[in-house]
Amino acid sequence: MDRKPNILVAGILDTKGQEIKFLAERVKAAGGIPMIMELSVGKEVGWADISVSTVLQEVGKTADEVFSLDRGKASDIIVEGAKRVAAKLLDEGKLDGMIAYGGSMGASMATSVMQSLPIGVPKMMLTTMASGDVRPYVGTSDICMMYPIAEAGLNKVTRTILNNAAGAVVGMATPPEMETADDRPLIGCMMFGVTTPCVLRASKYFETRNYDVLINHAVGSGGRSLEELIRDGYIVGVLDITTHEIGDYLLGGVLSAGPDRLTAAGEMGIPQVIAPGGLDLINFGPKDTVPERLLKETDQPGRGLYVHNPTVTCIGVSTEEAYRIGEHIANKLNAAKGPTAICVPMRGWGACDLPAPNKDLGWAGPGPGPVWASDPDHPEWSLRAGYFVSALRKVIDRNKPNLDVLLVDKHLNEPEFADLMSELLEEMLNGTWKKGSHQDLPYIVEF
Repeated sequence: MDRKPNILVAGILDTKGQEIKFLAERVKAAGGIPMIMELSVGKEVGWADISVSTVLQEVGKTADEVFSLDRGKASDIIVEGAKRVAAKLLDEGKLDGMIAYGGSMGASMATSVMQSLPIGVPKMMLTTMASGDVRPYVGTSDICMMYPIAEAGLNKVTRTILNNAAGAVVGMATPPEMETADDRPLIGCMMFGVTTPCVLRASKYFETRNYDVLINHAVGSGGRSLEELIRDGYIVGVLDITTHEIGDYLLGGVLSAGPDRLTAAGEMGIPQVIAPGGLDLINFGPKDTVPERLLKETDQPGRGLYVHNPTVTCIGVSTEEAYRIGEHIANKLNAAKGPTAICVPMRGWGACDLPAPNKDLGWAGPGPGPVWASDPDHPEWSLRAGYFVSALRKVIDRNKPNLDVLLVDKHLNEPEFADLMSELLEEMLNGTWKKGSHQDLPYIVEF
């Protein structure tokens, strides 16, 4: 960028005014053009480049009206106006990055504005809240959170930190030119540790065929990001190998991606191939956070406990829960407008769902995977897979020409399963896929 970057500097000026003013000065010293936008919820300071009154004009309100409300309601209105101001500046080419400083209220307001900006626009939030749970502030956006040590005040510690942050946001807004790269179509994919072998093989399949693959971590925010990227038009097809966020949403786990998971591709009509990867597990934090009722059920088939590390504990999904998950997914897929296939690996859904140690499939042992339980009628199959399939048989609309179900006599992490999903999606992307494709393979079971 040859010109100096325009940096929006935001905050609640009636309580953090001196810090915001200093931050703007350092942005200028770093080579940027600062514009201070006021987000004050108590009173107007009168010296901002973009006053709170100007912000509120965007939503047809006055400062007096809004300041008479409680801080929560006032902040919501101010944020809506600030989003519109930021959008206008962006459209006019007058916003190349945004930086803000604040406590919990200031961080909530400023990051809400940042989340409304496109991916790639530099965003930096300085707040003491950065040392805790930052999910409410970051959401699914590319926001950089920085811990400023102090809540307020200018001194030799905070001046140094604010100066560094100003240099950082100006630097992000003036990145070096990248070599021209092929603008390859992008495949969306979800991965968790227990599905890694499958995802990496499928990803390599597409990368050798002139696609790029975006592998999101299935920890809640990853699934929400994928859904948003699909709706924003970044994704041409989805390898939804890892869907366990749906189980956490339905069953109270901590890695839920919310009710909209597995909806965007169907609504947008883009090709999607789905598997129940990781749906053998419900995820919690440390062991003492697992509900007592679940701990009491760990002697039941498939309900085993798996302490992955001191901060991650998993409980196996029960047969009844697998059925419920199957119903939920079937209803989602029935609404899909584009080519859609779900592949169900009958021999297990992840590294913890194995009858014996197998390092290639992700489980080193000793003994079977902690949540494995076999089907009495098919000892090589997972018990929960049968219940999941029963739900699909009940709910799936078999008459939809764009929706297919493939029951696969393989484990999810076996190479053949990854290849099957990849081939199906490639056919869909090429426009050659038809319902029934690959049903004649020797390891496909009649649905």
